[in-house]
Amino acid sequence: MKITKRAILLAVCMAASHAANAQSEQWKAYLDICGQFRADMTPCEKMEVYARMDSLFDGHMPDYNNLYNYMISSFLCGDTMTFKKQLVRATDWKCWNSKLIETWDAVDFLKKEKDWNQLDSLSKIYGIKKIYPYMDSLEAMVERDQAIRSELHNPNLSIEQKDSIFTQWQIIDSTNLTLLKSLIKRYGFPTWERVGYTGCRNAWLIAQHAIPYIYDFEKEYRKAVMDNNATKNLLAYLEDRSRTMRGLPQLYGTQLATNPKDYLPISDIKNVNSRREEIGLEPLNDYLKRMSIDINDYYILQDTSEPDYIDFYYKGNKLEPWGVIKAQGYLDENEFDKASVLYCHVFHNNYPFIRDLKRFVSTLIMNGGKSDQYLFISTYEVLERMVLCGYEPDAWLDSLPDTLTVPLRADYANLRDEYLRYLNHEDDAELTAALANRADFETLLRSGKNYHRYELDAWNHAYPLLQKMTDELTKGDYEEFFALLWREVERGNLHAEDYASLYDRTYYRLHGKDWYGTLAASDKHIRTAKPKTLNERRRAACLPSAR
Repeated sequence: MKITKRAILLAVCMAASHAANAQSEQWKAYLDICGQFRADMTPCEKMEVYARMDSLFDGHMPDYNNLYNYMISSFLCGDTMTFKKQLVRATDWKCWNSKLIETWDAVDFLKKEKDWNQLDSLSKIYGIKKIYPYMDSLEAMVERDQAIRSELHNPNLSIEQKDSIFTQWQIIDSTNLTLLKSLIKRYGFPTWERVGYTGCRNAWLIAQHAIPYIYDFEKEYRKAVMDNNATKNLLAYLEDRSRTMRGLPQLYGTQLATNPKDYLPISDIKNVNSRREEIGLEPLNDYLKRMSIDINDYYILQDTSEPDYIDFYYKGNKLEPWGVIKAQGYLDENEFDKASVLYCHVFHNNYPFIRDLKRFVSTLIMNGGKSDQYLFISTYEVLERMVLCGYEPDAWLDSLPDTLTVPLRADYANLRDEYLRYLNHEDDAELTAALANRADFETLLRSGKNYHRYELDAWNHAYPLLQKMTDELTKGDYEEFFALLWREVERGNLHAEDYASLYDRTYYRLHGKDWYGTLAASDKHIRTAKPKTLNERRRAACLPSAR
């Protein structure tokens, strides 16, 4: 059944509404207070708002940035008693930078206070652990990162100028990644304790732009958050970004496509605001509003809405008919540049099949490693993504240049662990067991539950087992079995070509001809049933036209 855009948007709005109701009263009150700030407020007015926020949490402000701003506002307001109180509290955070009271002349009056020694000692608890060359390097890296990106905001740039900027952009990102790794190796992970609040955020930003490294960085950042040594809500951006880079649904909805109508799904969207609250983010609707995006224009899908995967992956949506079928057509015509652009577009917003990623790698190699410049997907990064989608080294990998295979094999164990971390191991075991027996497999499919490919490893090993099942089919039951399999194609769990191949093998065994032309294409002695309507059937099964 087709899911209309209107139905999807209605489901999104209803889901967002229900999710908002799931928030705690304290969190709603906190968000209400946050909404009271205005750009034209005086320091004293800001201090009053922060005081209400502090009172809401019984004097245990959960966010260092708010506590710091409360402290600064009280000082600028001239309330030295409140300033000193918040200063003492701020120095008890690992991200505290003691340079503030060491170098800020405006707080010299504190040195005349009777409790200065105690305050000075508290200030140095974490201050002496700061690595200032590390902090300075991270700041310089971010300045380079942001400067090159800001150049693209010029609407008068020519294509040649844009290409030049993108080339510099890639060089800067690559240089920053190398430097970040070397800094971490030398000084340790950039926690609050080592580089302060701003330094930790700077490292996080660099890591977000270092696509091959984000998976490793996320693991260490998670440990720092658990140790109260990094900003908690930034973890959501890392988690979502690492998931969307391999096509997994987001958990928090932090990643926004350039086009809000693009397909960037959020897992279990009805509970997204509860998850956002747990990690310290505002509701999704408020976030979209802050990003100047209308919820009615934001194309989010629920897992339970059963999106038309075929339209998004194979054919492209109605707004942009870019899909794997069209990319394959360009590849067959040796239009490698166009094929690369389309593959990039499809894989950026979907969970790709390994067989299509293999085609993409072949396209990039034949095309000199060139890819869509806006996505910066290099050939090696596609190989990494293959592993993150479940690929295990096989004979195909041996056919590639050593410059690609050697580093991939070196990184394989870590990438494989990253892939396994997101699996639903219970459902994976259930599907694996069911694939051993046709009756059990059919029962599983008839249950109606969607065993999502992006959460399971079993689908990556299913083809030979399905082939064994189809060898047992008869003229009386093969159509019913393949109707169940087609449902899995629609859900994005089984590749359309695998479906067509299994169907043709079975149809040929039972009728002496193939149906989709997959066997006839490789064996001229095999005929195809009803050849005049072959391409209509192939299009319906998400296959490119026969040559």
